[in-house]
Parts: sequence; C-alpha cells; structure tokens
Amino acid sequence: MTEEEYNNYMAKAGSLCARNEKCEQDLRKKLFQWGISDDNAKKIIEELKESDFINHQRYAISFTRDKLRFNHWGKKKIAYALKNKDIEDPYVREALEQIPEEQYDNILQEELRKKDLALKTRDPRERKNKLSRFLIQKGFESGKVFEFVDTRMREQDKNE
Repeated sequence: MTEEEYNNYMAKAGSLCARNEKCEQDLRKKLFQWGISDDNAKKIIEELKESDFINHQRYAISFTRDKLRFNHWGKKKIAYALKNKDIEDPYVREALEQIPEEQYDNILQEELRKKDLALKTRDPRERKNKLSRFLIQKGFESGKVFEFVDTRMREQDKNE
C-alpha cells in the first residue's frame, strides 16, 4: 500500500469514527471490508486510538445509552454485547452505572406492559412464564423481572 493510499484510508476511517462512536472491533471489520491488510489495519487503528478517535470508554457509554433508549435492552444484554466487542470490564461497569435507575425501571415496566397486552393467553402461570422469559431475554436481571411481573400479576388480579 502506498503512503497516499494509506493516508486516504486513514482519513476515511477517521471520518467514519468522527460521525459516530466506533470500537476497535467494528473498525477492524470495516477496514477488512475495504481490503486493507492486517498490518495496515493495526497501524490505522493505533493512530486513531492515539488521536482519540477510538475511545472504548466513550464507546461503552454511547452504546449503553443507545441500546437502552432505542432497543430497550437490559443491563445484562448490554454488558454481554460490550464484552463481545472486547470492551474492557471497567468501561462496561462504568457505562452500566450511568444508567438512571428510574429510567431503567420505566423501560422494564413499559416492555412488560406491551408484552402483557400482546399475550393471548389468560392462564396466570403461562402468562407469568412468558412475561418473565421475554424480559430476561431482553437482558433484564431475573430478580428485578420477577419482582415487576409479580407486581403486575397482583395488580391485574385486583382489577378482575
């Protein structure tokens, strides 16, 4: 690869990182799609890290905020996804700690309400199991899920 080609790819990668947060793994995939060799990809990534275009701490916070807000994922699913992207544990913990508890609970409550309305079954045990499985699959902690599902079931029993 010539120096000019390298500089062009460096600028292109920098532009990509400037538009939205990227982790090292995401950028490495993109560089390979562009046909860049492993050695050149490592150089580009190192340069971008040094110039703070790639910052795993910032990425973890942004990823967490977006997955919670738009996908309504729970903390466990977010943590798992970040670890799969090779984000360091301290950054994952920091990002998860920044989630406002009230917002998190409201999202869990809303997901529970929507799923409950969509269920066709009225059998209490089956509804409880389906609601719990759904929320745990979305990455919410099982203790919190069972607490919220039990509360909803009790409220509905009172209304009937």
